[in-house]
Amino acid sequence: YGYTFVESGKNVLNLFKTRGWTTIITDTLANSVLGMLSAAVGLITGLVALAIAQIQGMVFGDELGASAAAFFIGFVVGTVLTSTLMTLVSSAVNTVIVCYAEAPREFQENHPKLAEDMRTTWRQFWPSEFYY
Repeated sequence: YGYTFVESGKNVLNLFKTRGWTTIITDTLANSVLGMLSAAVGLITGLVALAIAQIQGMVFGDELGASAAAFFIGFVVGTVLTSTLMTLVSSAVNTVIVCYAEAPREFQENHPKLAEDMRTTWRQFWPSEFYY
């Protein structure tokens, strides 16, 4: 559209305010779910690292400290890598919300079933904010 990054951000915020969607954008559960997913993958990765360290006999000296170190390294690696990938998913969710806010009629024309499903679900959770 030819806007700078800052102008685009302001335009999107104004679009949401105009439509009364400020509650919707602050209440997106996607980021919470993706954060929990990253933590869960981190825990699983930490446990796998701990199991590998135990099986391979890589635990030296103070067994508790070495086990904690193996778990911690696995947890951090798993969490960081998953968080990086989930940033892409979060951006995609945000993009869908912005596109839907900007052009709901076009979405209805091109994808009537998806548009109806999205509209019905949003009305369930935000009946007063979502009036399409």
